[in-house]
This record gives sequence, structure tokens and C-alpha cells, in this order.
Amino acid sequence: MVPVLFVKIMMEERKIIVINDNELQVKELSEIVYMESCGCKTKTHCCKGKEYLIKKCLSRVEEKLPNKKFFKIHKSFIINIDYLKGVNANNTVLLHNGIELKIAHRKYKDFMEFVKCKFEIWE
Repeated sequence: MVPVLFVKIMMEERKIIVINDNELQVKELSEIVYMESCGCKTKTHCCKGKEYLIKKCLSRVEEKLPNKKFFKIHKSFIINIDYLKGVNANNTVLLHNGIELKIAHRKYKDFMEFVKCKFEIWE
């Protein structure tokens, strides 16, 4: 995991700039599978297994993310809808690489509406 000193999200270009130990890296927001609250920091889990630690709380990071691609399913998790593989009956999302995360009960209805807007649902 790479500790991050500074993160800037460039909304118009859908990129995140990560600065660590005087090294600047530009990452695509599309690489992010989900983000996890770690106290006053946010752990970013990427599709190739890389993790980055952002020195901002999850709610601050959430403010900068495009709400068309990212959804806060729980006070501790924001997911990238592009990596959604399914939703279990026990209110768990299935993501890329077999990752399972719990959807907060109070977020379930809004999340399902969000999913229905993004995908064609066949019942």
C-alpha cells in the first residue's frame, strides 16, 4: 500500500493525482473498484490489486467523485458501479475479483434505484 500525502481529483478528465514522497502519479478514476474508510483516511482499492491511502476522510473524498459512477453503499464504503457483478439477497454487493461488501440497510433502496438507472433490469 502506498501512503498518499496529497490527492487531487480532476473531474473533467476523470483522473486522480497521487503525490507520494515527491513522486507524482496520475491514475484513472476508472481503475478504482472501491474505497474504504480507515478512520481519518481512505483506502482506495484498484482493479490491479494496488491500494492507495488517501489522507482525507471518506466523506471528503466522496464530495469530489462523480456521482454517476460512484455510490456510497455504507458509511465505510464507496463503490465504482462499473465493477458491480451483482447484489445478493442478504444486502451484499459482489464486485470485481470476488469482493463482497455489505450495503447499509438505509442505503439499500437508494442503491437499487441507482442500479436500475444505470442498467437494464430483466425481471
